[in-house]
Amino acid sequence: MDEREFLARADLRPDRLQIWLETGWLAPAFREGALHYVEIDLARVQLIQDLQHDLGINDEGIAVVLDLVDQVGGLRHVLQAVLRALRAQPAAIRRQIADDCAAHDRT
Repeated sequence: MDEREFLARADLRPDRLQIWLETGWLAPAFREGALHYVEIDLARVQLIQDLQHDLGINDEGIAVVLDLVDQVGGLRHVLQAVLRALRAQPAAIRRQIADDCAAHDRT
């Protein structure tokens, strides 16, 4: 969606959007010479607004929360890649890895 539609759907003022873009709180895709927003950007706006208004978290705290959310998202992608790689292995290898993990958990 373009910026005008995004602002309307997010119920966000243009000056606030500019600040959030400059701070890196929002990072929409850049395509064909323009910023392109998707549903995850709307969800991120909602999260920021909830953190500010409902929880009273200041800007520094919001930056920390957003960084943690991004780290968790990155970890999810890495774990999904690891799972795909594991599924591609023969059953004996998968069992050995599972056994090794279980042994590690006991220590």
